[in-house]
Amino acid sequence: MSAIPSKMRAAVWGWTGGASFDQSSKVPTCGRGEVLIRVKAAAINPVDYKLGRMLGSVVGLDVAGVIESVGSNVTSFKVGDEVFGGVSGSLAEFAVGKPESLGKKAKCLSFVEAAAMPIAYMTSLQSLRDAGNLQPGSRVLIIGASGGCGLAAVQLAKAMDAGHIAGVCSGKNEAIVKENGAMEVVDYTKGEVVEHFTRQEGEMEKFDIVYDSATNSGGGEDYREKSLSLLKQDESNHGQYVAINGAASMWARNFTIGQKKNEHLVVTNMNTTDLEVLSTMAEEGKLKPVICEHLPLDAESLQKGFDLLKSRRAVGKIVFDLTK
Repeated sequence: MSAIPSKMRAAVWGWTGGASFDQSSKVPTCGRGEVLIRVKAAAINPVDYKLGRMLGSVVGLDVAGVIESVGSNVTSFKVGDEVFGGVSGSLAEFAVGKPESLGKKAKCLSFVEAAAMPIAYMTSLQSLRDAGNLQPGSRVLIIGASGGCGLAAVQLAKAMDAGHIAGVCSGKNEAIVKENGAMEVVDYTKGEVVEHFTRQEGEMEKFDIVYDSATNSGGGEDYREKSLSLLKQDESNHGQYVAINGAASMWARNFTIGQKKNEHLVVTNMNTTDLEVLSTMAEEGKLKPVICEHLPLDAESLQKGFDLLKSRRAVGKIVFDLTK
């Protein structure tokens, strides 16, 4: 491995908010139970600007790179391993991470593609598999299907043998949502989602899982009540509503009495086991991240990337290439 410098390029949070480009940030050092990663690529997510400096002084959580050094207590990784996963401060030339939040990068993926996966794919995997209890043949509705988490969910639902996958997004993104596995797309700009699934005789098509990545995501959307009406109501096989941002009422319940039966608010658990599940699916050709923008790390690109992220019009993931 090449020598580790004392300074590095990084995107840092200011005390008054907003990310800025810094060419002389201090390179972090890893503790006994940590690893130092030479970052090859890092993606950004809405949580980055929503929580900002609360997540750390350096921007970013999603990372892909190469292990540069390991702490004395680390046995699961070695220098030279290509990894991806979650760290605090990924949008820099070096980042420190915990082994239990990292996994081996799939060889079939570039670093840019691998960096696009951790939060979006981990959130969607745990939402569909754990909270939604997706089974082969399940009917799945994905709201916000053209975003980072939405497209990940479409691919995962297909990989997990869902029987029918429907997506809700703008009509201009219908083609890419179908290309990634949706059998049906509802254009929310042209009609209500409940009306779309209501037949002329008044009978409504129902779903085993409604995965909602749009509610409370920044544009005032609230699909919760509509989603609940679209769930199967069988006592033995009740449908599951799974939100990843969730209405304010769901967050209040999350920290007090808990969610109502058949409703879930997913908080991502970044872990090696599930990262390896994602890598295996990628190696099998079942997962392929959609990259919206592939940018270098500089002041102009940093502004461009966050402007696009905040616009909520990104189709797929915004990733910074630290090798440029």
